[in-house]
Amino acid sequence: MKHIFSDTLLPLMMVFCMVFGVLVVSAEEAPHLENLALVRPSDGGALRILEVEGRSQLCDSSGNPVQLRGMSTHGLQWYPQILNDNAFRALSRDWGSNVIRLAMYVTENGYGVDPGVREQVVQGIRLAMKHDMYVIVDWHVLSPGNPAASEYAGAMDFFRSLSREFPNNPYILYELCNEPNGNEPGVSNDEEGWETVKQYAEPIIAMLRAAGNANVVIVGNPNWSQRPDLCAQNSIADGNTMYAFHFYSGTHKENEYVWSNVESALEAGIALFCTEWGTSSASGDGGPFLEEADPWISFMNRNDISWCNWSLTNKNESSGAFIPYKNGLSEPTALDPGRGNVWPAEKLSVSGEYVRARIKGIPYLPIERPEEAVITHAEEGYPDLPCTFEDDTRQGWGWFANSGVLSRLSVETVRGSKALSWYAEYATIDLQDKWADAPRLLCSNIGIYREDKRYVAFDLYLEPQRATRGGLSVILAMAPPSLGYWAQAAEPVPVQFAGQDVTERGADGRYHVRAVFDLDKLRDGKELGPEDLIRDLTIVVVNNGSDFAGRMYLDNVELLSGGE
Repeated sequence: MKHIFSDTLLPLMMVFCMVFGVLVVSAEEAPHLENLALVRPSDGGALRILEVEGRSQLCDSSGNPVQLRGMSTHGLQWYPQILNDNAFRALSRDWGSNVIRLAMYVTENGYGVDPGVREQVVQGIRLAMKHDMYVIVDWHVLSPGNPAASEYAGAMDFFRSLSREFPNNPYILYELCNEPNGNEPGVSNDEEGWETVKQYAEPIIAMLRAAGNANVVIVGNPNWSQRPDLCAQNSIADGNTMYAFHFYSGTHKENEYVWSNVESALEAGIALFCTEWGTSSASGDGGPFLEEADPWISFMNRNDISWCNWSLTNKNESSGAFIPYKNGLSEPTALDPGRGNVWPAEKLSVSGEYVRARIKGIPYLPIERPEEAVITHAEEGYPDLPCTFEDDTRQGWGWFANSGVLSRLSVETVRGSKALSWYAEYATIDLQDKWADAPRLLCSNIGIYREDKRYVAFDLYLEPQRATRGGLSVILAMAPPSLGYWAQAAEPVPVQFAGQDVTERGADGRYHVRAVFDLDKLRDGKELGPEDLIRDLTIVVVNNGSDFAGRMYLDNVELLSGGE
């Protein structure tokens, strides 16, 4: 595809615009305004991979190189509300998207637990077809990290049945494995790891081709789809297969590791598709890192590399496209924009506003947003266990970036002992993300190994201004590198304000729970060995039908052995 602005013509065009009062595009914006004519299925027809100037390239049915630009959903099991006619019309017409990616998780309460999620994928396909967008069906491999793991055993049947329902459909691209990685059982970040992924993908591709489905197939690769260079060394023998790469602009910078891998793959001539990128750090928090995203956008646009941004959600994470719930600050943006088929700019997050401009190929001109008040917390101190807070510091504890509560953290005295304290008030509306209004405390890089310890324990005190119904659930998570940087205790600790098993309330009017979590009982069958680094501790206090508002106190966070 020819680029609209060349290096020679751009300065002349800017002078013309200044003289005649046309919108001026700065030189800083110019690299992002390439490839403006986005081809839609009604014009481009069935996509295919052809060799163009020495490398494989996504092309339309007439053989012209094309670029797809659009959005990815978040997990459909969590955010199915995006599957509505108004939203797809807004994405197609107002955002200018010519592609949408349907993220169908298999684990994490996705398709493997609820096969009904397939119908959400079908709904998404039909909406994309109605609104003239290509659609990527994403078989979302994440944890475990090996697409051949038993949890993903239904892949062949899923793609067979979907391709029979939509035989050789020109709108559909199939993404066979989102992010192969080292989460046990995982794949290694080397040639052997890619060979494992390749051997998983080849039979599915062969099945599709034998049934007459020529659809473009996209295959992920090791290290969370950061190694397309490995695919270039040992590619799949199929003319309509592309290879994914993913990046998050807060972590993966210009000319660094992932960028170099993508350049190597591109120079080797294979077809690439960035099926997922975000403006946050790879962890999902921080940012948005827009200046760091700019070089990536320019690079992909220059090279006609198609891309989808993560994600269409009002979850409280900086890469989400919509305003989330923030305690005392904002209500979550509805994922149905209504009959007007437009989300107003003030309903978009900073990331959403930025990405919409990049999809449309127009300058990013951010709206003015109210400044958030600066909150002064107690001195941070150093992370350590046990945490008693008697030194008047937070001992490394602070708010997780996506916490639904970000109020002042102070050290206060409760029942004769110093404790970390904050104010929390839960939403009065039903939230899609059950953690959206939850206090989420993080103590990072504590550098402690499990050794012979069996439990994590702490005291939690609740001083209510209001608590007349329901209760809360206290959740513990860790970030062991050996377990993919996430492990969650299997059983939450309940706090009950009404009904059966009401939590003890002292003479001072405070509720108290001694929260104890068994490290031998983790969710998703994970196991934490004695030599495993715990690294981070995260405490989340999730609402469970309550109307709680008031102060909370955390004290005596410690690791205990079985006999203590």
